Amino acid sequence: MHTKQKKNNSLVLIILLLLLFSCKKKEEENFVVKVGNSVLTEAMIEESTDSSKSNKFREELIREWIETKLIYLDAISKDVVSSDEYNRIIDEAKVDVANALAVKKMISKNPVTTTNEALEKFYVENIKLFKVSSPRLIYNKATFLSKVIATKFRKIAISKGWENAVKYFSNNRSQFSIEENKLEYLYNILPEYFANQIFKISENEFSKVIETSKNTFAVVQMIKRYYKNDVLEFDEIKDEIKVKYISYKQKELYNNYLKELYNEYSSEIKR
Repeated sequence: MHTKQKKNNSLVLIILLLLLFSCKKKEEENFVVKVGNSVLTEAMIEESTDSSKSNKFREELIREWIETKLIYLDAISKDVVSSDEYNRIIDEAKVDVANALAVKKMISKNPVTTTNEALEKFYVENIKLFKVSSPRLIYNKATFLSKVIATKFRKIAISKGWENAVKYFSNNRSQFSIEENKLEYLYNILPEYFANQIFKISENEFSKVIETSKNTFAVVQMIKRYYKNDVLEFDEIKDEIKVKYISYKQKELYNNYLKELYNEYSSEIKR
């Protein structure tokens, strides 16, 4: 009975090994590129890209993967991976990776919670952080593929308001796109001539129909303009405040973490 059970266990183990080998072999047979014993599969490529990327991007990724593997093979053949310098760099990298993971683990165990009250308090106490370093604009933008439609939209917006113009064209959203309450630095708005034109618009006024690229036309409503050293209002940059607040709190956590480590482990500085 014992011998029979042992044989059954051995049979199961052999089947599992065969299945694993079969899966591995199947994966290798489905590779897109192979360099030495390394393979790049379609699944690996899909993990590194998304459907919006062009075929050119895919080919570039494959080329870079091949070149990386070729150089590594050459490094092995020339005993680079056996050198003292290589091992020193690897040891340093291990320390850096371990440190990064330790800090990441510490932060994940102490998540920063945000409340509106806490963000407002942080905003008031650190108002200098939110001064504008370069002109910023808040504006609405409608983009069209037809100058005729863009012109009609502008006329309705001027006479009946932006929201009514958007509602009027709501059944034809395939013909235009809307971006509202955009907050951007002037230097990030492209093309440059478009940025220069809308910067001249008075608050709550509308731009002319501007051709931003070939067969693409835009109408802009200026909401607010900020100059250097102006302070942005809380509601306009709440997301930015949240990012800075979390970063500030995580830095506090990190400093406290270091204090604990100084107390827990011995360290000595000879001067």
